[in-house]
Amino acid sequence: MLEDVARLLEEQPLCDRCLGRLYARLGRGWSNKDRGRALKMTVIMWLHRGAAEGSVEAKRRLKVVTANAGEMGRELYKHLYGEDPGEALCSICGSKLDKAIEELAGEAVKVLRLYDARRIVVGARVSQDILEAEDRVKAGHGLKYGESIKAEIRREVGKLLRDRHGYTIDFEEPDAMVIVSFPSLAVEIQNNSLLLRGRYWKRGRMISQAYWPTPTGPKYYSIEQAAWSLLQLTGGETIVLHAAGREDVDARMLGTGRPMILEVKNPRRRYISLKELEEAANRGAPGLVEFGLTGKASRRDVQFYKEEASGKSKIYKALVLLEEPIDLERLKAAVETLKSATISQWTPRRVLHRRRNLLRRRKVLDMDCTLLHSSLAECIIKTEGGLYVKELISGDGGRTSPSLSEILGVGATCIELDVLGVEAPDIELLEERGSI
Repeated sequence: MLEDVARLLEEQPLCDRCLGRLYARLGRGWSNKDRGRALKMTVIMWLHRGAAEGSVEAKRRLKVVTANAGEMGRELYKHLYGEDPGEALCSICGSKLDKAIEELAGEAVKVLRLYDARRIVVGARVSQDILEAEDRVKAGHGLKYGESIKAEIRREVGKLLRDRHGYTIDFEEPDAMVIVSFPSLAVEIQNNSLLLRGRYWKRGRMISQAYWPTPTGPKYYSIEQAAWSLLQLTGGETIVLHAAGREDVDARMLGTGRPMILEVKNPRRRYISLKELEEAANRGAPGLVEFGLTGKASRRDVQFYKEEASGKSKIYKALVLLEEPIDLERLKAAVETLKSATISQWTPRRVLHRRRNLLRRRKVLDMDCTLLHSSLAECIIKTEGGLYVKELISGDGGRTSPSLSEILGVGATCIELDVLGVEAPDIELLEERGSI
């Protein structure tokens, strides 16, 4: 290794960090700067011994190496050769890296304070000419124990932010990614969303889940708009709702509420008590939309909610208008037939314009109906997730079978629908809120 390092320093000047980085995977618990200093010191001592013992070749090499070793070799060079070798800039980083790491950490703190980010990860961009210079050195000497300059910058800036400024390095769920650039010293931030887990209750009808813009304004008022009141508290840019399934725009969400995650994009404040966040969310549409927040969520949870929603059971209350009067006994017989039945459904006609025409099979898990009038019934229906309840009642012109209308032999229409229960997509059962 001494011979390898001596040849390296004969060919080009290298700062402590860039030399040490070429051997970064040897040893443990040392910085590349420490490695570089140790290697330079040892090689200079080795060559100095050879020169002191009369080796002309060692003396020749020592003069070149000390000239390229920077501060480490300067005093010895002046002592031996009576002159100052001058400042030889590192052939990889231009002798700027050590100071740049300090400056980048300082600039990163200024940016992070604007975003209330405490858990971070650091990324690095390095100019192509520096990357190519490093690759040339590695390839020219067959070095295989090094690491990239990007890796060193990421780690060393991260260590300064952690040890000097108190930030937590979190590779799993950081608040933000700090991206530092070398040699430009630019600092950017990718501010991650604030994700809040909970449930929502929709007390009114004709309210959509997502914001639905049109040229003349929103098509419907939405759950997302109700949550916009969080933006003032968090300084975020917008809200995205991720829910475990969805109800129709004209259906209410009562009972247990629907499990959901609220995503606040680009928040300026995120370390806020859950109570404050919930109170802010509920200022948006009091009486129409209610939020219950239970904690912070992760990006993995968002995907989990979407994947699990289709397999979870739902409970509905449907107000059913019949085209002709029937008696209770006839209704009860039809309900018994539907209980535990497997329903075959083609995609309903009302949503064919936005969904593929697929055949799905779902079970009715339980059902009970009462007559409010000879042609008006109220039904409580528990189903597997993904069953279209309106079509379970109407039959959708034969696209859903069996249906209540088909079994009764009477036209039936769901004129009002409420969702009373949605099974949570995780093990923890949340406290029921609201009333039926």
